[in-house]
Amino acid sequence: MINWGIIGPGGIARVFCNGLRFSQTGRATAVASRERQKAADFARMFDIATVHDGYDALLADPAVDAVYIAAIHPAHLDLVRRAAAAKKHILVEKPMGMNSGEVGAMIEAARANDVFLMEAFMYRCHPQIQKMADLLGDGAIGEVRVIRSAFGFNAPFNPDIRSYNRELGGGGILDVGCYPASAARRVAGAAAGETFLDPVEVKASGVIGASGVDYYTAAVLKFANDIVAEIGTGVACGLSNDISVYGSEGTLVVPNPWLPSTPCRTARDALPLDTTFPPSEILLTRKGETETIVVEADRDLFTYEADAVAQYIDARQAQPMTWADSEGNMRLLDAWRAEIGLRFPQDG
Repeated sequence: MINWGIIGPGGIARVFCNGLRFSQTGRATAVASRERQKAADFARMFDIATVHDGYDALLADPAVDAVYIAAIHPAHLDLVRRAAAAKKHILVEKPMGMNSGEVGAMIEAARANDVFLMEAFMYRCHPQIQKMADLLGDGAIGEVRVIRSAFGFNAPFNPDIRSYNRELGGGGILDVGCYPASAARRVAGAAAGETFLDPVEVKASGVIGASGVDYYTAAVLKFANDIVAEIGTGVACGLSNDISVYGSEGTLVVPNPWLPSTPCRTARDALPLDTTFPPSEILLTRKGETETIVVEADRDLFTYEADAVAQYIDARQAQPMTWADSEGNMRLLDAWRAEIGLRFPQDG
C-alpha cells in the first residue's frame, strides 16, 4: 500500500484523491500547501490524517512513500528535485515541466536518486487507449494516414487565473494542448508497432492574446511513417475534444479520450464508495458501417493512474507514460510554441 503525500491541494488534487478512494494500492495520508487552512480543509474532505506546515515538512515525513505534485506548472521542477532528493516516488501533473530542458532535469534527478517518476497523463492509463492502440496495430482501419485531435475550452477572460496568466504558465499549449500532442504521438506509434513516435516536422499558427499566452492555436505534424496529424488547443475556444484517426480502409474515433469513466472531474466533494463508473466507447467505421466498441471500466480514471504508479514503481517509470515519452512530448510542445512565437521566462 502506497502512502501518498499531496503537494498543492487544488482542484486537480481533489480529483486525484477522489480516484484514490477506489484504489486498492494507495491512500492519501498527508497533505501540504502554502496555506495551512487550505490543506486542513482538504484533509477533512478526504480523511487525510496529517497536515504539514509546508512542503519540506511533508517531504521529510518518513511515512510518505510517494508524492503527487499538483502545484502550478512553473513550480514543478523545483518540487520534483526536492522530492527526488528526499527519496520520494513522484507523480507530477502535466505538463511535467515548462520546457524539455526542465523535463530532462527532472528525469536526471529521478535517476540519480533511484525514485519513480511519471507525468500524470491519466488518460494514458485507461484501458480504452490500449484498446485503441491494439485496433490500429491490428490494421482495423488499414494504413493510418491522418490524425485529428483537440482539447480546448472557452474560459471567460481573467488575467489572474492560470489559464490566461503568463507567470503561472498559462495558455492552451501547456495546459491542455499537451493531450492531443501526446495522443497524436501515441497513434502514430501504434501504427508503427511502437508505443509512440516523435514527429519529424511541426508547423503551427496561433493567436497570442494581450496577457501574453496562446489563446488558441493549431499545429500540423508529419511523422516518419507518412502519417499527418492536425492538433488544436485553446483556453478561449471550445473544441471537439476527441481523437479521430483516418485510414486507408476506415476511420476510428475516440469521442471521450481525456476524461472517460469518471465523475470526479466535476465532483467537488468526496465521492461515495458505491459510485459506479461508466464504460467508454470507440467508434470504428468500415465500408460505411459503424461498430461501437465498448470498453468497460472497473474503477475511476484517476484510480487507474494511481494504480499504474503502484504497478510500475519498481521499474521507476511507467509503461503508459515513460520518461522518453514525456521528453518527446515536451519537445513537440517546445516546437509548437516556437512556431507561434510563444516564450516563457523559463526558456532563457
